[in-house]
Amino acid sequence: MVMMSLLRTLTLLAGTSYAFQTSRSVIKMSTITGPKNIVIIGGGIQGTSVAFQIAESPSLPAGSTITILEANKIASAASGKGGGFMARQWGDGSSTQTLHELAFDMYEELCPKLGVESYRKLPVLSVSPGGNKTGKQDNKSKNKQLSDIFPSWLDGSIGRVSPLGFGDDTAQVTPKEFVEKMLAY
Repeated sequence: MVMMSLLRTLTLLAGTSYAFQTSRSVIKMSTITGPKNIVIIGGGIQGTSVAFQIAESPSLPAGSTITILEANKIASAASGKGGGFMARQWGDGSSTQTLHELAFDMYEELCPKLGVESYRKLPVLSVSPGGNKTGKQDNKSKNKQLSDIFPSWLDGSIGRVSPLGFGDDTAQVTPKEFVEKMLAY
């Protein structure tokens, strides 16, 4: 993936639309030459990611404008409220598996570049509720094979515990911060 430093301004249009203005040499994006006016519907993580990738493309002609249309405000729905957990191997093996893995790898590359502070690699556990035991439990010693990643605060009554990732292939990012950093870049 080629990353380029762009001269770009973010402009607020009509209260809820955002536009990227780019400046670079003209390379054909299609058979029609000249600047493009691109409209993307949705200001969540997907819409802003598409806008960011198009803006970073060396094929985008100089003077092109990318406009994001959002009904409310940027990252106002799931992208502003989600937990941002991701894993390289959580895909279902379908035809989109390669895209899933590419997206996971891109977060690791883009977060430092964009200055995203919330991105972190971390282990992820699936924990089922336990029985009716009360008081603190020593769950770490009960799960010796997971003791390195078992959080000390998980001290209540729990059932089955299984790892979903050990931190090399699982991560977390605050989606709203990621969206805002893409727009500000």
